[in-house]
Amino acid sequence: MSISQSPFSQRTSSVAGMVFCWGAAAKKGPAGARTTPATGTGKCAAVARSPVSTTRRLRALPGRVRRFVTARAARLVLGVASLAGVLAVVVFPQTSPDQVALASDVYYAAGTAVLEGQPLYDVGFLYPPPVAVAFLPNALLGDTTLAYAYQIAVGVLALAAVAVLGIRLAARAGVSLDRTDRALVAAAVIASPPSVVNLVNGQVNPVLAAAVGAGALALETDRERASGALFAAAALVKVFPALVGVWLLRQRAWRAVAAAAVVGVGVLLAGLPVFGLDAYETFATTVLTGETNVATFPDGPDPTEPYATVRRQFAAVRPGLSGVQLLAASLAVLAPVVAAANRVADTVTDRLVGLHAVLVAVLVAFPLEPFYAVLAYPTLVPLLYALDGPPRGLFLAGSLLTIAPLALSDVALVAALPVVPEALGDALTAAAEALFTYVRVPTVGAYLTLAACALQQHRRARGRPTAAARDPPV
Repeated sequence: MSISQSPFSQRTSSVAGMVFCWGAAAKKGPAGARTTPATGTGKCAAVARSPVSTTRRLRALPGRVRRFVTARAARLVLGVASLAGVLAVVVFPQTSPDQVALASDVYYAAGTAVLEGQPLYDVGFLYPPPVAVAFLPNALLGDTTLAYAYQIAVGVLALAAVAVLGIRLAARAGVSLDRTDRALVAAAVIASPPSVVNLVNGQVNPVLAAAVGAGALALETDRERASGALFAAAALVKVFPALVGVWLLRQRAWRAVAAAAVVGVGVLLAGLPVFGLDAYETFATTVLTGETNVATFPDGPDPTEPYATVRRQFAAVRPGLSGVQLLAASLAVLAPVVAAANRVADTVTDRLVGLHAVLVAVLVAFPLEPFYAVLAYPTLVPLLYALDGPPRGLFLAGSLLTIAPLALSDVALVAALPVVPEALGDALTAAAEALFTYVRVPTVGAYLTLAACALQQHRRARGRPTAAARDPPV
């Protein structure tokens, strides 16, 4: 029969043993030399801490840190994004008060214009005419503040749906997330800086991200028509998601392509009797043209402009290009990378890699702000966990720069801190302005994730063992 000791008795016996060993070591050392366990001699050498062992432990520390970070890298990325979002909630409305409810007020005005039969595009509305019907609930609330609160609530619910869809897509790719990972995913998707900016702005982007995620999941569960309809819904609001159709064609999802075409064309035709041909003509000739010519940087790139686009690099090399020329050049440069990221489509991870590459390429090809990154969250979440090897490292680094971006205003805030010497603060600001003139941090993140997607598919095409090769080809 064994006798169990209490924690107190265990600690007491341990201390007593140490005292005994100290005395024994002091008594039984070589003559004329008082030895202790600390010197590595005597009866209790097992508890010795020699300088050699300490040095070895210090040398092994970087490896241990590296293994710790590698094992928890996705969690660290999501955690940093969540913490950065908390700061954004406090800082962004104060540094950019003009952005508070900016989009929500336009939606309210558009819904009001529909109710009163007024021209849509006199109120700053930028979407196809039938989309204005979706903002009737905003107008029916009868107050811009209530409409803003409604828009925030819709945005939070949509982002929560994006988190759920990302987790479900990860499960389809063979990655089961535990409670901690699911909590971090929800926190990052809802509270990362791009999400916070969307909510403060009252943007519709979270709803579009949910539509993209639902479309991807529907395709993976053999509901092609629903998938096409969901992707069409996102493209109807902000036209550029229509390029996801290229990915659907790569998957040979013909029913999804047909459904997307029917829904898109059908909704546009249904709006003709309601809004009239003039509204469509204004949208095509004024709104689309104006949006295409945003961020052309005729005088060279401007570090204060928020656009995270490849146009900055083109404008630096050859300023004065038109919006159409910049868009054509951007698509021409990014198309081979997207093609490389869609070489293999056998497994769920393969298809998510291809879709993510399409979404990221769209985000940097068009003149968009960093907060549009939420549109890629449905594929970003599962790929944080599904990739391995060198592609995983690139993807994690790129994702961190994307969902926890550093802006010029952030550098200015740090430089203005009392603890930062004035000379150092001025140097930081000048360096940031020089860097952000030619490239924004989220753009670097986009380039890294595109490289990760292309490298992943290259490894798959070469037959190298990857996690994607082991996930179910459903």
